[in-house]
Amino acid sequence: MRRKKIKQTRKEIIDKVAKKFIEALKTQKGDWKKSKIWKSLESGLPINANTRKSYNGFNIINLLLDREIHNYDNNEWGTFKMWNDMGYRLKKNEKCSYVFFNKPFEVEDPTKLDEFGNPKKKKIFYLKPYAVFNANQVEGYEVKKVKAPNKAKALKNVDKYVENTGADISYGGDRAYYSPSFDKIQMPSKESFLGTEEYYGVLLHELVHWTGHENRCKRDFSGFFGSEAYAIEELVAETGSAILCSILGISQTVREDHLKYVNSWIKNLENKPEQVIKAINKSTKAIEHLDSLQTTEEKKEVA
Repeated sequence: MRRKKIKQTRKEIIDKVAKKFIEALKTQKGDWKKSKIWKSLESGLPINANTRKSYNGFNIINLLLDREIHNYDNNEWGTFKMWNDMGYRLKKNEKCSYVFFNKPFEVEDPTKLDEFGNPKKKKIFYLKPYAVFNANQVEGYEVKKVKAPNKAKALKNVDKYVENTGADISYGGDRAYYSPSFDKIQMPSKESFLGTEEYYGVLLHELVHWTGHENRCKRDFSGFFGSEAYAIEELVAETGSAILCSILGISQTVREDHLKYVNSWIKNLENKPEQVIKAINKSTKAIEHLDSLQTTEEKKEVA
């Protein structure tokens, strides 16, 4: 008699995935420069093998992490049904990874009543997990070669990309930061950086911070150094910068001063795994906002 497989609950899946991510960062001891997760971004974002569209939010980091853990040499993913509909079968005993999507549903809001005294409906969102498999786990699927980004062209694209946002950026001094009160980015001169990759990685980090202003994505800047709010915002900016560096064709370099407090926000978020996922999803919204500020031509180049 076959033993019935016990289905994992949504919370169990979220806890498991977030714990994997946190443990991976602990293993790196905060040194993201050595992490294969960021280096693997140079070969492109994880994509749906059928639609060819890239995943977003926490899904990017989670699938890159699973790719590293299992030594997959491909960025293509899909559900069991999708691979089956495409005419392929999974290899035996393959384990799934998970992607998460915000699913809306309506609930009653007891604080707001209609004219008859009945609770009004309100829409809320929750993370719904879906099981996916990498192309390396599929029988007979021809793994497509990933084209390396053209870095020489990317530098020109990045300058134009940043310019199109209209962000107020000043150069000078030895610090890089975004000031929410003045809505301004301060950057050291390009010549003061060790290389172009480091320069653009820092610039895009601050540009993602810039999207959090109340007139844009309205993120929380109230946190002090070491607090949960501060940690979440740094996670948003760092992952957003890494993803943008991949999209625009630049390999990621992480600043030394960021590495010093990585462990602090890991500690703050360790008991709130869903917050880890939501924080990284915010980086995708930041990128979507930056993309919306681009001209039609630039949007075609980034896509």
